[in-house]
Amino acid sequence: MIGCMSKNVQNKKHTAFNIAYCGISSALAVIVMFVAIIPALAYLMPALAGMIVWSVSAVVRGKNSVKWGGLTYVAVSVLSLFLVPEIEGKTLFILLFGYYPLLREKIEFIKYTAVKLLIKAAVFNIAAVVFYYITITIFGIADMLDGLDDFGRYAVYVLWGMSNVAFALYDIALGYHFRLVRERFKPLIDKKIK
Repeated sequence: MIGCMSKNVQNKKHTAFNIAYCGISSALAVIVMFVAIIPALAYLMPALAGMIVWSVSAVVRGKNSVKWGGLTYVAVSVLSLFLVPEIEGKTLFILLFGYYPLLREKIEFIKYTAVKLLIKAAVFNIAAVVFYYITITIFGIADMLDGLDDFGRYAVYVLWGMSNVAFALYDIALGYHFRLVRERFKPLIDKKIK
């Protein structure tokens, strides 16, 4: 009986920690999204906010850790829609960078490297096409490709290729980030909440 009561208290303690950590992480991710107002950082900040969202699923305890990361993604997406003025940054977060780190963790369980790479490329390219059409048609940002006339008529393809390379580098950076959080940051937090 005492064992059940102490386990129940322990579960409530972990749930309280998970809620608090998700709230703090959501607030931090939204603050990072605000920095996307600076034009040079419009694409970098959503990627960093996505890393913060993933850290929730890495740090919270219990078997529902991905659920907590997903809830944080939804919270940051909704808050960004209403609070962040930069359209491209919040659209990128919602369409790709907010959920991709959580999805990447699941993709890494696939045994075959070629299949992993194919799925990652498909996720990115589908999101890139949807982002392009939403930005042009719904938000009416027609100046998205201004200044690319120097590349000639293949400007879109050159930009698309460069964005695939940038995404591959981001994917590699996520791998290092995942390892750093799990090996250094999570043990420190686990010691504090025991």
